[in-house]
Amino acid sequence: MTSHNEAIMQLLLANQGATSLFLEDIIREVDIGIHDYEIGALQRVRFDIYAMIGGAIPTKSDEIDDVLNYEYLIDILDQVLAANRVALLETLADRILDLIMKPTAVDAASVVITKLDVLDGDGRLGCSMTRMK
Repeated sequence: MTSHNEAIMQLLLANQGATSLFLEDIIREVDIGIHDYEIGALQRVRFDIYAMIGGAIPTKSDEIDDVLNYEYLIDILDQVLAANRVALLETLADRILDLIMKPTAVDAASVVITKLDVLDGDGRLGCSMTRMK
C-alpha cells in the first residue's frame, strides 16, 4: 500500500502538479473497538482525510461549481459515522475511502484515524490507509 506522501509524489510526477483537498484534526466521539469495554462506550477519535486530484490546473472561475467542493469530505465522514457500528479502524477507513474515491476527479485518497485516549499520553494508536485509481 502506498502512503499519502507517495501518492502525492506519483500524482506530481504523472501530472506535473497535484491538488489536495483535506479535512484535518476533526474529532468525533465514536463507538468503535473490539473489546467488551469498548462496545457501547464512546471514544474520542481524530480523523485526517485527504482527496488528491492529479494536476494543479487553474479553475475556470471563482465559482464552487467549477471545483470539487471539499465539504463533501465532512459529509462523507458524518454519513459513515451515522451508519452501522464497526469494530475496526481499518473497516472505518475502508468505508470512508470507498466514498471519497467516487468522484471522477479524485485520483487518490488517504484517511488517517487516531484513537486519542488509548495510550495515556504515551504515543498514538491508529490506522492510515491510502488508495489510488
